[in-house]
Amino acid sequence: MIDHKNIDTSELKIAKAPWNLTGKGYMLLYRFNKKEISNDKFLSEKFKNSFCGGFGALMAVDYEQSNAGPYGELLFIPGKFRYGNKKKHTISKIYVSTIDSIFNGKENWAIPKEYADSKFISDPQKEDLIEFRSDNKIFFSLKIKPGFISFPVNTALLPFPLVQESEGKAYYTKFTGSGWGKFIKIKEIYIDAKMFPSLCYKKPLTAIKLAPFNICFPEAIIEKIP
Repeated sequence: MIDHKNIDTSELKIAKAPWNLTGKGYMLLYRFNKKEISNDKFLSEKFKNSFCGGFGALMAVDYEQSNAGPYGELLFIPGKFRYGNKKKHTISKIYVSTIDSIFNGKENWAIPKEYADSKFISDPQKEDLIEFRSDNKIFFSLKIKPGFISFPVNTALLPFPLVQESEGKAYYTKFTGSGWGKFIKIKEIYIDAKMFPSLCYKKPLTAIKLAPFNICFPEAIIEKIP
């Protein structure tokens, strides 16, 4: 894991919030129970004990444009959690394919990004393939077949207000986005449980390919941890 505090910032692209991003991505929606959440080794005990249901999501995103340049991303949101007098989501595990994204993601929103190489292959005549590698070893692989009918997608229908903690502070962020989606059929999924929450056992409620889409990450609201 790369510590963003030890990164040489002289060669980085510093990108303050807000960010506007465009690209394509894949979202698998789930509902987890308390037992499943208690077994998530990437989630802190504080969040495990405050789980209150809601939707969880696995997202794999190929950002073609962003304020920090193009990059790939793989993340997991377990669901909703009671946080003070609010209910929020949190990202418990996330990988991105550039150091610029790692540094800026942590500085702007306290998102705990780690480094991994990514590959996205999309062929209208064949299956889509998404892979993430660490130390040249694949730890996540997803093969899907998109449907044919497109429909509009908007985060107003399925919001994920986030809270992330860092150095005694809570970072609150509500991203917004829109685009076009297609339902997808999962042909194959592989996850190394040492690197990412293993969801191979669980069928998602729904799975969608988003292409194209745009998303905005505003400046975080930073407060003391409640």
